Amino acid sequence: MVVLNQMRKSGGFWLKLDEVNILQDPGPGSLVMAHQLHLKPKNLDAIILSHRHIDHSNDINVMTEAMTGGGFTPRGRLIVPSDCLNSDPVVLQYVRPFVEITEIKKGLEISLGDIKIKFPILNMHPVETYGAIYTFSSGRLGYIPDTEYFPELAGAYKGIDFLIINVVRMKNDKRIRHLNMDDAAEVIKEIRPKKAILTHFGLQVLKASPERQAKIISEKTGVEVVAAYDGMSLNFEERDVKKWF
Repeated sequence: MVVLNQMRKSGGFWLKLDEVNILQDPGPGSLVMAHQLHLKPKNLDAIILSHRHIDHSNDINVMTEAMTGGGFTPRGRLIVPSDCLNSDPVVLQYVRPFVEITEIKKGLEISLGDIKIKFPILNMHPVETYGAIYTFSSGRLGYIPDTEYFPELAGAYKGIDFLIINVVRMKNDKRIRHLNMDDAAEVIKEIRPKKAILTHFGLQVLKASPERQAKIISEKTGVEVVAAYDGMSLNFEERDVKKWF
């Protein structure tokens, strides 16, 4: 409901790590938001999908075209789970020749310029879903996308310096396989990054104030925790790491 009513923007987030530009999860409005924030899709080196759900993948084809000048300048990488390419694909056939395509598998490690990306674990979600760990000159950034809680989750991200974590619910609902706020606090407590960013809020979280929830988790865990907002930009260790949600 938050996405469908655009109570929060849903374009994903843009990373600039050691001069490598990556767009993660280009959902509805990604192209529009990129231009509003003066980000140039032609500068992208890669687009990554955590999974096929529309709130994460809606703009994958138009952003692929924008990255490649409408396909006239083939370049860059498209890194996606296999079910984004096979039956009922979200990546259309006609854009595929424009880019190099890599299928994500559990444990996959790839390099883009000077950074390394690892997809450490398969999440527990209705479709094939993978988070990522980005290793760059100033540290390691982890992204935990949509998933229900499971004991092995935090261990897969041990040793990261920064964490982006999707938190949809305040309370658990077995029908909705997403993390709630208590789950997020437990994961953050176990991983203990230098900084954690909460995002991907559902109606429950918006009503409960994401900023207040971030403060509560910070007090519980001793970790600096912040809540994302539209157009948010963060700098990690003097490196330019932009995010927009």
